[in-house]
Amino acid sequence: MTENQLLKSKFLKAFANLPEKVKSEEVIAVVDGQPYTWLAAAIEVKNESITGQKILKIVTELEIL
Repeated sequence: MTENQLLKSKFLKAFANLPEKVKSEEVIAVVDGQPYTWLAAAIEVKNESITGQKILKIVTELEIL
């Protein structure tokens, strides 16, 4: 398992355990001037987009994961 796959797995596990209100309202990262809630970030991470990779890097640096 690559480091990126491990981070993706950790992110999705954390996401699954959050209350719905937190998922849709709490901003966890700002990428290229755009704020991302947990829900929006999860979509990017699941799709393995460049933005998703940036989000994983940010949440790791912020020690959210």
